[in-house]
Amino acid sequence: MLRRAIATATALLALTASIVPAQSAGGTFSDQRMTVLRVDPERGRMMCAEHHRWLSVAKGDLQGVKPGDIVRVDRTNGGAARVRLLRTAADEIASPE
Repeated sequence: MLRRAIATATALLALTASIVPAQSAGGTFSDQRMTVLRVDPERGRMMCAEHHRWLSVAKGDLQGVKPGDIVRVDRTNGGAARVRLLRTAADEIASPE
């Protein structure tokens, strides 16, 4: 029970730490780290914790991306944004940082 409480607290702190810098960045999507809230692979979109709105991305990039994962989103000229998985939710929770 104590381990679960510690893991939950760690996850919430990690999520909060990733939201604060993004809010001060002016709300742009380009070249940012984001925490995934929801994934809609059929429509090729994801919702991030920082902006609370859906972002269209390359469908193929969403394979293996799950809520809680930390991703980097790079805008492309005229195309769908590209997503690169930086850290899984499990790795984020397990991290001592």
